[in-house]
Amino acid sequence: MDKRWIVFVALAVGIVKAGMAAELWIGAAEADITPDQPVALTGGRTGPISRGVNSRISANVLAIEAREGDRATDAAILVACDVCSIRTGIQARFRELVAPRLKGFDINKLILTATHTHKGPALDQANYDSYEGAMQPDEYVPFMFERMADAVVRAWESRQRGSLAWGLGYAMVAQNRRAVYANGSAEMYGRTDRAECRGLEGYSDHAVDSLFFLDEAGAMKAIAVTVPCPAQTDERGPCGQRISADFWHDVRQGLKAKHGEKVVVLGFVAPSGDQSPHLMVRHAAETRMDKLRKLSRTQEMGRRIVAAVEDTWETVKVDIRTDVPFAHRVERFDLPELKLPEAEYLKAKREYDVLNAKKELKGPDYWNKRWNERVVKRFEAQRNGPTFYPVEMHVLRLGDVAFATNPFELFTDYGIQIQGRSPAQQTVLVQLASSIARSSYLATPRALAGGGYSAVPQSCEVGPEGGQMLVERTVDVIRQLFAE
Repeated sequence: MDKRWIVFVALAVGIVKAGMAAELWIGAAEADITPDQPVALTGGRTGPISRGVNSRISANVLAIEAREGDRATDAAILVACDVCSIRTGIQARFRELVAPRLKGFDINKLILTATHTHKGPALDQANYDSYEGAMQPDEYVPFMFERMADAVVRAWESRQRGSLAWGLGYAMVAQNRRAVYANGSAEMYGRTDRAECRGLEGYSDHAVDSLFFLDEAGAMKAIAVTVPCPAQTDERGPCGQRISADFWHDVRQGLKAKHGEKVVVLGFVAPSGDQSPHLMVRHAAETRMDKLRKLSRTQEMGRRIVAAVEDTWETVKVDIRTDVPFAHRVERFDLPELKLPEAEYLKAKREYDVLNAKKELKGPDYWNKRWNERVVKRFEAQRNGPTFYPVEMHVLRLGDVAFATNPFELFTDYGIQIQGRSPAQQTVLVQLASSIARSSYLATPRALAGGGYSAVPQSCEVGPEGGQMLVERTVDVIRQLFAE
């Protein structure tokens, strides 16, 4: 036989093998990670100590393994946590803890994500000046790890043959939260009733991506729901200083009522760094409707999301797949940090020096010192050349669906770019995944021009140059997986 033909056949077999459908083995579990004593709540400049529980918080786990015959070809474990963010070192420490109990699993393919509730426990001991004798973050994290680890092991060890369906729906949960004004400035949660207000800065995304995982008998095992909205409704709600899973509690209750108490519901946040559930317009009308429905704001958000998920399920349940292409890529790379102008450095240095001179810092002063210290250290580091931000990104192919993560509070426009260019039939993007090294917002050029919180150097470690690089890298990996 001609050697060229042998080479061609070998390449062709490789191409076919890479694109072959795999049998999915699925496991799922839920862990209650509600602390058993008061903790500092995170999400703001001070850490108010919790005074009870409005809704219990959980970590929801989905284990996926692809098999061709008796051979495992790839896998993923997704853990969706009711916390504000996955702080530096949390994911690495958890992987190290649970790895010995996950036989046959590549621990690099375990992903932690956050729903961004502002009523969840602080995970970083240095975040606030005092915890008032409450459960310390250094105590809570091992508490959380123990429960999460048990759930991850249960999910992995219970995996069985399963099937998958997916679909897209819509629910108005978030609005763009940056008001823009006639002078070109912008403000997060700025008032829209001012005469100089000219509208909201960007697009508002209302997509609801749903992935349905069924067991071998066809019963619902897990539902992964992705909404472009951080879980921040309760930070202004009636629950006060009470632990809360925010609207994800209501989503889980609603879906469990329809599909059974054992169904595991994973809540993911799509790119929405400039979106939130807080009303920017039509506040009076929305509030009236909530009162007439006799629903709290989180219940109303949950009602809308559940309705979208159920409408999607009724549509796609005629197209359930048992064998689909599956692949999981882990990408680690550095993005250039936002280059700081000297004027921003000098302003931050003045404020930092004033605070640093105080003998004792409390509450907002402690937070503001660390806020400005980040800018000072970054500028001084950049005197020696460009500085970089480490990123871990996961890209999965599940049938015709691309699932891609990033660690930022990523502004919506970046997500729209990826959606527009992705070759996948449906693209699910998840932010606040893996560890956040420092600040988390990744703003657009127009946001940085307008300024305001979420688009200032202190809250943006990476700028538009890095944002565009993230878009290109994500699209490139998705294309590679679908080319196979």
